[in-house]
Amino acid sequence: MSHTHAQGSDARTQAIVRELAVVHQLAAKDHQVGEPGLYSRIMVIVDGNIPSQGDDESCYLTPVAAPRSGQGYYTLTRADGAERPAEISVDEAKLSQQDSEVTTLLEAYEWMTGRGFTVAAQSIQVILISNIGPCTGCQARLRIFQSDLLAAAKEAGSNVPFTVESVYDTPEASLDRTRGNKIPTTYGYPDAVRTPYDISGRQGAYWVYRLPSLQ
Repeated sequence: MSHTHAQGSDARTQAIVRELAVVHQLAAKDHQVGEPGLYSRIMVIVDGNIPSQGDDESCYLTPVAAPRSGQGYYTLTRADGAERPAEISVDEAKLSQQDSEVTTLLEAYEWMTGRGFTVAAQSIQVILISNIGPCTGCQARLRIFQSDLLAAAKEAGSNVPFTVESVYDTPEASLDRTRGNKIPTTYGYPDAVRTPYDISGRQGAYWVYRLPSLQ
């Protein structure tokens, strides 16, 4: 077991910066063919236990998902998947159905329902870490995921409080773009909180958006 028990927020900050570096390293390869895509993974901190690669007993770090790898329940396009919210158009759902978050959210959900709620005694932090903030479609997917977790917690008889956050480190909190030359979308959250860090003299900042609690 290689996880570290957090003391305050320092260990959490170090882990977030570590994983931001991982997704950026992968995204850098995309510069060879144009703009980098969005790489993501989810870190699940349980009772202060912060995961490293391979931890899955008392905390969890999903594999890094690459752009255009998304599939499964959270596509918002499958008849047997999560229901598409009215504010997300059919075209937007289709354009974003293979985004990396689609796979990452399902990985985290399966660990949470298979083990996370069983081992958690005090708190759960679910942190989506990506090199770019999620698009409008994936922001909706993150809200659905949060609602699914709440339902799963009730079914498991767990009263442990949990939070769901999005963390990324673009220059601006959000950026308005157009996908597929026709669909406007916003990457990141306009009201995300800029969070500076200083780790062994290495300074920087990242954005944190915490979804409003449903509990």
